[in-house]
Order: sequence, then structure tokens, then C-alpha cells
Amino acid sequence: MDRTSGTTGGRSTKIEHTPHQDFPSAPTQDLAIPSASLPILPDEVINAILLRLPVKSLVRFKCVSRSWLSLISSPEFIKAHLKFNTSRDSQRILIKGYVDVDDCVKQCSLNCLMCDEISTDVVMFDNLNWEVPSRTIVIVGSYNGLVCIDANVSGLFLWNPSTGKSKELPDLDVEVPEYSDQYYIIFGFGYDEVNDDYKVVEIICTFDDCAVLSSGRRDVNVYSMRNESWKSLGNFQGGYIAQEQCGIVLNGNLHWPLKKEDYLSICCVDLPSETYREMGLPNFDDYNDSDLDIFQGSLCMLCRHGNEYTHTDVWIMKEYGIRESWMKVLSIPHHESWAYPSYKLLCTSEDEKILLINGPDLVLYNAKDGSFRSYKVGLSSSSADLQFTLSDACVYVESLVSLNQEQQVQH
Repeated sequence: MDRTSGTTGGRSTKIEHTPHQDFPSAPTQDLAIPSASLPILPDEVINAILLRLPVKSLVRFKCVSRSWLSLISSPEFIKAHLKFNTSRDSQRILIKGYVDVDDCVKQCSLNCLMCDEISTDVVMFDNLNWEVPSRTIVIVGSYNGLVCIDANVSGLFLWNPSTGKSKELPDLDVEVPEYSDQYYIIFGFGYDEVNDDYKVVEIICTFDDCAVLSSGRRDVNVYSMRNESWKSLGNFQGGYIAQEQCGIVLNGNLHWPLKKEDYLSICCVDLPSETYREMGLPNFDDYNDSDLDIFQGSLCMLCRHGNEYTHTDVWIMKEYGIRESWMKVLSIPHHESWAYPSYKLLCTSEDEKILLINGPDLVLYNAKDGSFRSYKVGLSSSSADLQFTLSDACVYVESLVSLNQEQQVQH
């Protein structure tokens, strides 16, 4: 399957550093500070200080010396920094939408959306130093600070918004039907902890000769960032995976809701073993439709009733992989202004606040009092007369994770 290369060509975005300013030297010898008076910090103290700094500062500090470059670029430091900065303070929300016609991406701190202190419903989102490689894109998912972007005909990209680096994935050379209405492709992105590898799963869903999707083929392929290559995992028959559903990553597995003729299950791809299987679901016949998501660290189903759409029930799998452990934990009412509620959960807090998107709306729901708070995306003063229309979002953590694992290991 050939993809037309985008204008970016997968080249890494260069990070421009502000030139060092020349400071005047001391006017007299008496004012010069003897070098002996400058403290020399032990390496472990320097390391402890650097671990607490944001990514933007660490990227600049790579230019201080070769030893700092080697330290900050080492896989040990990158993993330690990621582990040290997994709190909500280091988490950002990435939003995708459009101002005119073309898609664009913006980001802001997750804390500013989850805290009560914010006094305005207009939240300023910052532009990101990355040229979107296509007019329309899909946020496939994020893990450890890396974001996977499907740029349609321009290809698949892995991108670290914190460092500004991006990488285009190689084309997958497989045969697909001649016409685009005979098949569609869905993706998932996750991390294989066993092999320390980031992987993208692609499922090519093909209609059969009678244009019936449920009896067509599902060809599964996986891309390894460590090996920089694709691998076929074969195909499985039957079932329907929604075209707009990207894989949900949890416990080293990617998950998609799989609709069969008489029941609903979950298609699960195990990233370490690169195998796939089905996981059972309880009977959801009382619901009109449902979506797969993550709620408080567990797989969940967001289920809607009939045609009235008065509320969405949240069911979670309390024990991963155990069909009998599914239980309903929450009902989210539908706001009267929403014609068709279809939630995507972004973040939950300990004080029962849930950040979610519903179509073009970015909303904070308070489960304690049942209240909603809608946010508007603020633009710069030069674009104040334009309106940003939200279409998708994800949460990512600031990290130094490299897109070139082989180079990273060599440090």
C-alpha cells in the first residue's frame, strides 16, 4: 500500500536556540571572581537538579557541554526524567481542530483546565512548532510523550511535541482493494514495555464481494520503532470495527470494540507477543450504542440509551481480562444543548472531575454536583476575529523520549 509522501518528508523539525548574549567582562581585576570560589557540584547533585527541569530547558542545556549532552540524551536519564515527571503538572492537552479549513494543533497545560481557580471559560492554547503535514489529520494516540498522527495520504507520523521532533513511518507495502470505498484503515499506538519499543498497529478492514463488512477480512500489521519496519500478523474474519475508532492502549495491549452479528466483544492486540485475540463483554443489549475508552486506569464502555440520549452509563472492567468483572460506576447526564452526545474521556481527577470532549465542545464535568463547564479555545490577538472548531484531543506528558531508539542506546 503506497502512500504519497507529504511535504514534510518526515524530517525532524529543527529546534532553534536563542544565541548567547555577550556580557561585558569585569571592568577591573579586583571585581573578577576567583575560579576557586565557584562551587563544584557533584555529578549526582547535577543529575538530581536536571531531573526536575522541564523539557524545554533540558533541550537548551544540551548545548552547555558534551557531558551534559551525553547525560540528557542517555536512555537512563530520559526514563528517569519521564518517571519523575508523570504528575499532572507535566501533562499537556493536545487539541486538533480548524480555524478556516485546514487542521491545526494546539496545546495547553492540563492543570489550567482541571483546577477551580481559573476564572474564565476562554482558555488560551499555544501553537506548536510543527507544520501539519496534511489538510486533515487524525490523532491516533499518545504514550510517554510521543504522539502518533495519521496524516491521510501524507503518511503516518510519530511526533514529540515537547522536543519538536517528528518522524515519518515507512510505507507498508501490501495490496489493498482498487477502490477506496471497498476498505478502510484504522490505527492504534502504544508501548511494548517488555521489548522497550513503541509500536503502531494498522488494521485494514475490507468488505467482501457482496459489500458486507462484517464478513470481510481484517489484515493486522504492526510497526516497530526499534526495528523501523512493518510486520504482518495475519488476518481475522468477521466482525465490524468502527471506522472512526482508534485503538485504546492499556496494559501493553491495544483494544477496539468489535461488533459481531449477535454480540459485542473487544479485539485485543498484544504488543509484546504481537498476537491478537477477543475479549468478552457483558450483554449491552439495553443500550443503543457504545464506545470504548479508559476511565480511572481501567477499560470502560460508554453506553447510551435508545433515541432519547438522556445520559451515558460508564462501565469499567475492574479486573483486566475478566469478563465477569464489568460493572457500572457512573452515569453522565447529557446537556440539553447537545443534539447527539458522544463523549471521549480525556482525564479524571481524584475529586471526581472528568475532562471530556463532546463533538466540538471541551467540557469539565463535576460528578459530585452534576455540573458542566464548557471551555472555549482562545486564539492570539491577530486571529481574534476567527473561530477555532475543536474536533479531537488527547493528553500527553512532556518527555525527552527520542524517535531514534538505536541512536539513543549508543549514548
